[in-house]
Amino acid sequence: MSEISLGQLKGLPANGNTITIPTGHKLYAPGSVVQVQKVRTEARNTYSAPTTGNGTTITDLNLTITPKFSNSLLIAQWMFNGELHHDSVILIHRDGSLITTSGEAGFNATAGNSRWSGFSYSPYDTDVNSTPQNMFIQYFATAGSVSSMTFAPAVRASDGTAKTFYLNRAVATTGQDGQEVSVSTGIIWEIAQ
Repeated sequence: MSEISLGQLKGLPANGNTITIPTGHKLYAPGSVVQVQKVRTEARNTYSAPTTGNGTTITDLNLTITPKFSNSLLIAQWMFNGELHHDSVILIHRDGSLITTSGEAGFNATAGNSRWSGFSYSPYDTDVNSTPQNMFIQYFATAGSVSSMTFAPAVRASDGTAKTFYLNRAVATTGQDGQEVSVSTGIIWEIAQ
């Protein structure tokens, strides 16, 4: 079975306003969902947030997709929990590297790729020890190819002191009374164009 986008309909048999789609094929109209991939993690891991470089990929939140069409829109969302010092930024990585593509950068491109320039930031928390935070990020890009690709958030310190991100847990412990643990998720859609 193969997939066909409306842009690929040229050459298919047509009779007036009716287009015949060959048996065993699928048709995707612009705006339709082509596929969805997801991730759910209960891991209570730590990730370094360095003061230089392009940040550390939160690999537990990897969203891998093999687009069916190179011109598709990819929409990725993550709802993740944990504890990270507020002087930190969240970046977006593709295949383990910071996205620098114009118009789709994984940081604030107007500010440039400086350590304080992120896609999002860690919420302010006066008690970076016992109560995790909840963060939500939404990112979109054009697929650009039909090769497998992996998107994930990443962390970087926004000042001169390295930090640590504690996924699904508080800094002080991996779980006990008053120091909650949680679940993080991500989802990526391929949308036909």
